[in-house]
Amino acid sequence: MFSVTKTAAAALAVAVTAIAGDITYFNPGLGACGQYNGDNDMIVAVGHGMYDREHPCGRRIRAHYGGRSVDVTVVDRCGGCGDGDLDLSPNAFSQLVGSLGPGRVQGSWEWI
Repeated sequence: MFSVTKTAAAALAVAVTAIAGDITYFNPGLGACGQYNGDNDMIVAVGHGMYDREHPCGRRIRAHYGGRSVDVTVVDRCGGCGDGDLDLSPNAFSQLVGSLGPGRVQGSWEWI
């Protein structure tokens, strides 16, 4: 019984490991996942390397910044982003950061 509990705890720790990176915003349109989205949709583009390796279309992400968090859906590939970076819709960025003013912040995120 203990080994099952220990294994489950280890798997949970891996599942919620936060990834740090830059968080920016973009004006969406037709994304790499083949669907159209707008500024008010709660969506995200992930870094090109991660997108190309994992093909994460439709996966959900929880992004964190300054004690706030937002849940978004992967719909696009960000050519100018690194593996840990996120490019959010303007609505998602505003909800996370408080306004579009900063343009780029350091935050963290995990798959949900």
